Amino acid sequence: MKKPLTDSELQTQVAQLPKERTPERDLWPGIEKAIAQQSSNTSKRQSFYPVAWAASIVVAVVVSWLSLTPVTDVTEQQSLAKIMKQDFEQQKQLMLTSLGQPDLTQLSSTMKTQLIELQEAQLAIQKALAKDENNGDLLNLLRWTQKQELDLIKKLYSPQWQTI
Repeated sequence: MKKPLTDSELQTQVAQLPKERTPERDLWPGIEKAIAQQSSNTSKRQSFYPVAWAASIVVAVVVSWLSLTPVTDVTEQQSLAKIMKQDFEQQKQLMLTSLGQPDLTQLSSTMKTQLIELQEAQLAIQKALAKDENNGDLLNLLRWTQKQELDLIKKLYSPQWQTI
């Protein structure tokens, strides 16, 4: 086992090392080739980056524009409101069929009032949509009132023993 060198011995050995080391062969041809290859790759990469940035910006702008632009075709909005109404009526009819045709005369007056208010609200919203077809808030409000009516029907006509 070798004994560790002292600082002075280490300094002496470092001083004896050659100041320069020459390679065994000429390295310049390989260096020139690597530089030439790197510069051609860099120019290709540098020309690619602006195109990629521009393309990503264009895509972001187009997607934002399409998602934020209101639908201007009146027939599409009217058909959307009509589709929502038809879908609601189908869901309501399916629910009433699955629960059995309930006897509305047995409902409490507050429950009848709530159902009537929801139905009147839907009619008022549909009339407003006929005047302002591009109003997304009205469409959302219509969807909300329809959901409230379906939830109320489910609550009203489900047997008491099913509720907790």
